[in-house]
Amino acid sequence: MGIILILTTEPLPLPGMPTSGAGLRAWGLAMGLRAAGLDVRLLAPEESTATYGGKSEIRNPKSETEFDWVKFFRRAQIREAVRAEKPDAIVLQHWGLAAELGEVDCPLAIDLAGPHLLERRLWGSDHPEADLREKLDALRRADFLTCSGERQRLYFLPFLSMAGWPIEEADALPVIPFSMAPAREPAPPRPDRLIYGGYMLPWQDPTLALETALETMDELGKGELLFVGGQHPSLDVSRGRFESLLEKLDLHPRVRRIGPMPFDDYLALLAEGGVALDLMARNAERELAFTTRTVVYLAAGLPVIHDNYSELGDLIAKTGDGWAIDPADRMTLRSHLIKILSGEYNLVARGQAALETVRDHLHWDHTARPLADWCRAPQFREGKMAGRLAFEEQGRRIAGLEKELEEAKRDLNTLRGKRWVRWGLELTSAQGWLRWPMALLATIIGVVLFPIFWVNDRLARR
Repeated sequence: MGIILILTTEPLPLPGMPTSGAGLRAWGLAMGLRAAGLDVRLLAPEESTATYGGKSEIRNPKSETEFDWVKFFRRAQIREAVRAEKPDAIVLQHWGLAAELGEVDCPLAIDLAGPHLLERRLWGSDHPEADLREKLDALRRADFLTCSGERQRLYFLPFLSMAGWPIEEADALPVIPFSMAPAREPAPPRPDRLIYGGYMLPWQDPTLALETALETMDELGKGELLFVGGQHPSLDVSRGRFESLLEKLDLHPRVRRIGPMPFDDYLALLAEGGVALDLMARNAERELAFTTRTVVYLAAGLPVIHDNYSELGDLIAKTGDGWAIDPADRMTLRSHLIKILSGEYNLVARGQAALETVRDHLHWDHTARPLADWCRAPQFREGKMAGRLAFEEQGRRIAGLEKELEEAKRDLNTLRGKRWVRWGLELTSAQGWLRWPMALLATIIGVVLFPIFWVNDRLARR
């Protein structure tokens, strides 16, 4: 077994560093492969640590070699960084990095951990056709693919088919859910504290849930909302949509709002206990997402109030880790919040169930097995090059036809510029006085010539 190189665009959850969902996903894949005994190198761009308010120095490592398998690179020098590692296989966390990576001389796996094409549309991308071409090109270059959930698998399969993948195979696109290692014990029961964590994104709208929580706490005269996060640190991709909500949270006496922080500090906050408020308005992206923040709550042993329309919502309802409800049902949410804040629910049992769910279904020690099996003997996908060449030839044909079309348009415009052509078009147009006389003349000529053509055809047959 050789070196497996995992690449991400996002900051990693190293001590002292903030992170993101994609960074946690890359970390989980790396930990799963390391648990399988593989030699893993994890690379992240230096720019991402600055964007998220972190730094590339690791805080308080247990030893000098504890994180020697984690490295940083300048994004503009990604190809040089990859060549320096001399990997036997590469795993991209996110297809968007494929174009920057360029061609590689070893097998390539891509982790499709979310509907990023849909996210780009919700971001407001002005180039959906170019985005689709970029995605399909990345899929054609890949030798192995994974995704985060069963619903995502169904979403991605048509894209694989468009890229020439053999989707008729039963094991096409194995699922690796977002995973973590569970805490040893659930967080202590804290019925007086609700927790919300994460950045504001245009496809994630927690407004109704947060406002209902504030109203319920005011009504009961008890409780605290711990809000960690806020606007995205690199750009306000929500375009100011949540500014009024954040102002309301800042002014409310029962809200403790904390900005983005190192991930280990965030886990320490979760370990103090509470109930995670994890309700988002329903939309296409939320229906497909296998949400990172939710698994982080469960791995900390927190009961979770989650939506009832997602794959994780189904799992939470089945395993008793919390409550799966309709995020638009304000009265049901209010009823649950009253019982939580009043101490009527057994939070210890739900927290213990959350840890068991992570151990049984979402622990990286076993969820990463499909990728680990491929990494033990990575191979180029059979028929990949032929498929890529076929698509390139198709692209050349389309480009040729487009060129011919443009030349025909130019010739037509040149012809239309001729004076006699303009006169003819004007005379025979719908408003031209010669339109009907010319039509009558054509009819007479047809009537005269038809018998001649008919007789000539009969004689020719003899």
